[in-house]
Order: sequence, then C-alpha cells, then structure tokens
Amino acid sequence: MAILRLKEIINIKGISRDELANKVGVSATTISNISSEKNLPTIQLLLKIAEALDVDVREMFMPTKGNAITQMEVEEAKVLLEKSLNILEGKR
Repeated sequence: MAILRLKEIINIKGISRDELANKVGVSATTISNISSEKNLPTIQLLLKIAEALDVDVREMFMPTKGNAITQMEVEEAKVLLEKSLNILEGKR
C-alpha cells in the first residue's frame, strides 16, 4: 500500500523531479526513490519537500481513516475542472 502521495502532488503542481530536487538540495534520484517508495525520507527532508511544493506536510500522506477528502484532492479537482472547461470553450 502506498504511503506517500509525492508522485501525485508533483503531477498536480506541474513541477519536475529535477526542479524539486534542486529546491530541496538532493539529487533527482533521491526524489525518484522517494516517489516510488524505494526509500522513505527523513522527517526533515519531508518537511523541505512539502515546503517546496507549498503543501501541508499532512497532504504528503495517503489518508488512513475513512474517505476523507484532502485539500490536495480538492485542488486536483479544480485543475481538472478548469482544463475541462477550457476544452469545452475551445481554448485547449
């Protein structure tokens, strides 16, 4: 079971792994390994990543209770809705 939502958040935020790695001072390989959960980050690194992505550190984790909707999921829905509206309006 996935614990971290880093891949998802990176996609939502539209930032590359290289950009994120530069912002937090680690290698792109480190970000890749964290994204695929080959390695879990230290708390300090997780806090840096959350800050670089401008998300609450709690948003970095999958919900563990019920079907709670996270703020990140709301933001993702907004982005998808905006893209859909642009397509419908012919703006692509």
